[in-house]
Amino acid sequence: MTRIARKFSAELLLVVLIVLAGLWSAQLSPYFLDLNNLMNSAAFFVVFGLMAFGLFPVVVQGEIDISLASTLAVASVLFAKLSVSGVPVLVALPIVLVVTGGLGAINGLLVAYGGLPSLAVTLGTLGAYRGIAYLLAGDAGVTGLTDDYTLLGQSWVGVVPSTVVLFLVFALVIGVLMETTKFGRYSYALGANPAASRTAAAPVRQTRVAAYALAGVAAGLAGFVWVNQYQSARGDNADGAILFVLTAVVLGGVSIKGGSGRALGVLLSTVLLATIQTGMKLANVPGTSQTLVVGLLLIAAIGGPTLVQLIRNGVGKLRPAAPARG
Repeated sequence: MTRIARKFSAELLLVVLIVLAGLWSAQLSPYFLDLNNLMNSAAFFVVFGLMAFGLFPVVVQGEIDISLASTLAVASVLFAKLSVSGVPVLVALPIVLVVTGGLGAINGLLVAYGGLPSLAVTLGTLGAYRGIAYLLAGDAGVTGLTDDYTLLGQSWVGVVPSTVVLFLVFALVIGVLMETTKFGRYSYALGANPAASRTAAAPVRQTRVAAYALAGVAAGLAGFVWVNQYQSARGDNADGAILFVLTAVVLGGVSIKGGSGRALGVLLSTVLLATIQTGMKLANVPGTSQTLVVGLLLIAAIGGPTLVQLIRNGVGKLRPAAPARG
């Protein structure tokens, strides 16, 4: 038990924080613990959770993708345009996911084969993909979606919204992918020691491109959920969402430097952030203040491990040296 607790210490801490955040939110409003309210709140954060799990393998490899929200915007507008054009949703879904996977692969190609910094690349495509979304949607956006494009957002599986079920299935798939496949093993090895991975003849470039393509697919799936929930699409959809997405990944125990982190941690941190933001909404905290809190959590998640290590090193230096044995 002690070994398990030590291995999953970060996840156990997140569980404790979720409970505390839930108790705080319940104190703010008696409606927080209402099952229907909880499920509707969970459905709202599915879009962010899908992108977080798409970003997860990229960060494990020691890279970053800040263009995901823009890719989502392209996906949502494409779905809306195909809907009003009369294309069935089952035909549109694979088309859009291929397109968004391709947008992600472009990022991966520029990073892996072009040797460009991932932050610079995805900063550029953040603007470029957002521009594409605006060009496709026009100034007024796209409305009038057909019923098959909004069915998922209105349906439930028992007491759980279908979009939440979709998110949990996608999270499980990513978790299994990272824990049991060569792609996952290569991703962790690449993040921990890129030079050693190249020496070991690991498919470094292909693994990077695959991770970015997967992130694009996740953003495309999030775009599908978006149009299901809001029944419209605009070029500015999910603008600013990357702060929540990146925080969910790093707060979940995934090192921003790469090489470590588990899907369970990303899932729990998404739940924690959703609980905190729901509590802040119940307390009528302004949106700008909510953004401030999420930003501070991101800084704490990135700087916390370094601070702990510095404290440990300082304590170690203060300890008196053991006396030499004669």
